[in-house]
Amino acid sequence: MTLTGIVGKPNVGKSTFFSAATLIPVPIENRPFTTIKPNRGIGYLRAQCVCKELGVTDEPSNSACVNGIRLIPVELIDCAGLIPDSWKGKGLGNYFLDEVRKADALIHVVDAAGATDEEGRPSKPGTRDPLEDVKFLEREIAMWLVQILQKDWRKITQRGELAHEDIVDL
Repeated sequence: MTLTGIVGKPNVGKSTFFSAATLIPVPIENRPFTTIKPNRGIGYLRAQCVCKELGVTDEPSNSACVNGIRLIPVELIDCAGLIPDSWKGKGLGNYFLDEVRKADALIHVVDAAGATDEEGRPSKPGTRDPLEDVKFLEREIAMWLVQILQKDWRKITQRGELAHEDIVDL
């Protein structure tokens, strides 16, 4: 089953989305860092099933088909909000990023109203550019990965040399 991380800065609706998608009640408050320990649950992706199109009866083993609609289970993890310099370990940033690392895919929840500052504190709607939040998360994850590679670069390259393999394949 695919593990999908729900990510973004604090106080933008990640837990609200998680609760709606999984029907699991979780603490939801209008303040940063309501979620510290990640919430986990199963949500279902709805997709057209090919059974009607092909005129066949199917019995999927990894999902359910209800009246031609396939319900595909997806494990969701509601990750705590990331703030600027989480990749440096600010706050519990590395712990939060490690939860993100476990995900196969990410859903980035963004405050489209621009009503939360960079650390998730409520602010006047329209005072923040939602695109900045997208760039912020990309930078946090990229810098976190760079930091890991820099720390382990020597070990990674030595392993590649010893195995006579391209390090990309390791």
